Amino acid sequence: MRVDTMKRQIDLHAWVGIVSGLALFVAFFAGAVNMFHHELHHWQEPWETAEAGDANMQALLDTVIARNPEAGNWLFLIPGDEPAAIWQERVDGEAVWHTEHASDFNDAGEAVERPHSELAGFINELHFQLGIPTVGLYLMGVISVLYGAALIGGLVIHWPKMKKEFFALKHQGNLRRYWKNLHNLVGVISFPFHLIFAVTGAAMGCFALLTLTLGALVFGPQFQGAATEAMEAWPTPEASGNAAAMAPVDQYLATAREQLPDMEVGWIELQQYGDENGVVDVGGSVPGNVAHHAHVVMRADNAELLTVSAPGARPFNHFLLSPVYSLHFGDYGGLFVRLLYFVLGLLGCLLFVSGNIMWSERRTDRQGPSRAAAIMLRLTLGVTFGVMAGIAASFMANKLAMYSPWPGTTAVAEKAAFVATLLVAVLSAFRFPPLTTARVWLPLCAVLYVLVPVLQGAIEGFASWLDPDRLLVNGSLLAIAASLFLVDRLRVRRLRQAGPHPLWVSGVRRGAAGPAEAGVA
Repeated sequence: MRVDTMKRQIDLHAWVGIVSGLALFVAFFAGAVNMFHHELHHWQEPWETAEAGDANMQALLDTVIARNPEAGNWLFLIPGDEPAAIWQERVDGEAVWHTEHASDFNDAGEAVERPHSELAGFINELHFQLGIPTVGLYLMGVISVLYGAALIGGLVIHWPKMKKEFFALKHQGNLRRYWKNLHNLVGVISFPFHLIFAVTGAAMGCFALLTLTLGALVFGPQFQGAATEAMEAWPTPEASGNAAAMAPVDQYLATAREQLPDMEVGWIELQQYGDENGVVDVGGSVPGNVAHHAHVVMRADNAELLTVSAPGARPFNHFLLSPVYSLHFGDYGGLFVRLLYFVLGLLGCLLFVSGNIMWSERRTDRQGPSRAAAIMLRLTLGVTFGVMAGIAASFMANKLAMYSPWPGTTAVAEKAAFVATLLVAVLSAFRFPPLTTARVWLPLCAVLYVLVPVLQGAIEGFASWLDPDRLLVNGSLLAIAASLFLVDRLRVRRLRQAGPHPLWVSGVRRGAAGPAEAGVA
């Protein structure tokens, strides 16, 4: 490859990585935790919560509709130990979603005051939209495109010499070379995984942005409706205004089982429920397929079959889209694949952080002390430690608030704990030298992830650890703690063998900087 072409690829890889690295770290770390989203829904609720069972779905549906007639316009029933109803309300033209559980009502259908957590939903929001409403999804779509460009550039740069350097993960008297080799090795080994995320993330994020742009600038407002209709299992029905008796939930499930005996039901979507044009979509998963999502759509009044979308029987648009969601969320291969995604997600976090650090150190070596390099290093450390510690703080806030005299503040406490911890971490990263920040926050984050399972066991009883869902969530948190302790050990080893890079002990200002200026604690 020509030298000028290689230089352009190196610059592209570095700058695209810098622009997207921190956002990708947030998405990957939250995504690693979110691999156990279903189990986290159980972990976040009180241990003594009674199991309601799927049989209460009909009672829950009837209660929600009786209390909120507009809920039937668009409602999801989620089966499980504690069935939930998620429904949409229009308030001043804006869509507002509500979630109600079977345990929210007594046998008479009266509301029971009961605290609810939003921890699982909040971590999911961090993953796919950085916790930023609406705009965050579009932003992550753009970030995913940049991410793909950085991946291709990195492969072009390192592939010709990877055969020689693949097993060169040793110091050779050069600590910088060691960390560079580690960065390259992790990137190449997990390249297929990262490529999957780049493509599927861009597809999900940019599709929404593309339809919005084309609708506004080219085809008009009808385009977005047409695109949405093409992606749905069945076109959104229009209410006729004529009320009709609805079939029971058990009949919907029976029709779905008749069509797809192997389907594991994940949700029941009801549109215009109570109207003669009402439609029901029983959705779920057919195990043994990468593109495993399936839909059985029927009339709501008599459960008459309208269409089936399943592996081997899909319209072309669903054939293209279904693998995108399955590959992105890693829910096609059982627990083993989810654990693999969890490990690769944490390795991805290491990839993004090490890339930003290497860029900062290399820029300082080539151009001398640089305000840009110092700010990037401190921002990287602040966001990295802030997100990790903030998520752990949200876990602890969940249990502390849930069992406090003010359990109704649980959802607010979870988000407030994350935001406060993130702000403290970022501010401290700019207040103290980077070396001090890493020395304090890295082991602190590890300790926090050990404390979360301990706190949960101390409050709810250590016997609760035997619950499979709590065991899996607590085990993943302890695995994160172990990985952070390992990284801290490597940090100490680097300092002992090579000493800190001048950038790590300097202030954020131009000119020469050294340990004497920093006042390292």
